[in-house]
Amino acid sequence: MNSTSDQLSSILLAEHDSLRHLAAILKEEQQLILNRQTEPLMALLSKIEDQLLFVRQNQARRDQILQRLLPDFRSQKGSGLAARVALLPPELREQPLDIAQRIDTLLMLIHELSWQNHVLLSHSLHFLEQVLAPWLDPKKEVQSLYGQNGLVQKEGKRQALFQVVA
Repeated sequence: MNSTSDQLSSILLAEHDSLRHLAAILKEEQQLILNRQTEPLMALLSKIEDQLLFVRQNQARRDQILQRLLPDFRSQKGSGLAARVALLPPELREQPLDIAQRIDTLLMLIHELSWQNHVLLSHSLHFLEQVLAPWLDPKKEVQSLYGQNGLVQKEGKRQALFQVVA
C-alpha cells in the first residue's frame, strides 16, 4: 500500500509542478499585457499552450490512479481534489492530501490570473477600438471579442463591456 501512496504522491507532485509553472507563465503574461508588449506576448501564447498540455497529461495520470483507488471517483468530479483525496483510506491519504490541498490553491490562483488577463486584454482591445474609431468607417460597425482560444474574432455578438464579477 505504501508504494501506491508514493506513486500517487509522485503524480500529484508532478501535477503541482506543472501548475506552478503555468501560474508563473500567466503572471508573465499579465506583465506583458500591462506593459503592452505585443510581440513577446504572442510568443508566450505557445508556452502557455504547451504548459496546458503538460497540466492535462498530469491530471489524466492522476485521474487514472484515483479511479483505481476510489470506486465512486466519477461522482466526485465537482468537488476539489483535496475533497476527493480525503476519501482515500487513511494509510494512503496523508501525504497526497497535503499536495492535493496545494494543487487546489494553485488552481484557484490560475483561475484568478486567467480571468484577470482576460479582463486586461478586453480593456486593451476596447481602448484600441476607441482610439482607432475616428479613422474607421462609421458605416461599418466593427465588432470583435475574444473567443475561447483567446484570439480576437470578428462579427461576434458584443457583450456588455467591463462587467465586474465578484
